[in-house]
Amino acid sequence: MKRVLPPRQLAHLLWQHGLLLLLGLGLYLVDKYEGLPPGVITAVLLAAAAAKTAYFLLHNFRALAALRETFQQFLLLVSLNLGMIALSFALDFYCLYRVHASAFNGLHAGSEFAIFGQLFYHSVGTLINNADGGATATIGAAQALLLLEKIAGFVSTVFVISNAANYLSPPAPPAPKPEA
Repeated sequence: MKRVLPPRQLAHLLWQHGLLLLLGLGLYLVDKYEGLPPGVITAVLLAAAAAKTAYFLLHNFRALAALRETFQQFLLLVSLNLGMIALSFALDFYCLYRVHASAFNGLHAGSEFAIFGQLFYHSVGTLINNADGGATATIGAAQALLLLEKIAGFVSTVFVISNAANYLSPPAPPAPKPEA
């Protein structure tokens, strides 16, 4: 029986995804300690979210091309990817909320952790079934983040999973060469 992922591949994947989360955490800390004006933080947040969305999409297709061996590898890739998309966009939503408290309607007052939990729930709802998860985006930047998450989620779930059979089936043998 084959292993799910070689340790080096798994470490590389976790390092890349961890870096994305650290970038989001860095933006949160810059905002928390008022290192930049809200407009600059919002612009950086949207640019980083767009780059992150492109990364997730390209990473999915590259990884799927290399994962023709086992279904377990495919499931691990999809699970990790969807989890990282939800968590990283929840961090983006939280950073935007910290910059613009009116970015989302429907959030209940609470601690920073409670607000993040509500935004994580919102992120998972957006990713899984295109629902709003109880919160509603009220400003353009929040709507742009939601759109980016929906694009990443749509491509990750619909295109990747619906075409899984194509990626997981063994490649067709080469056609015989005609003899001259």
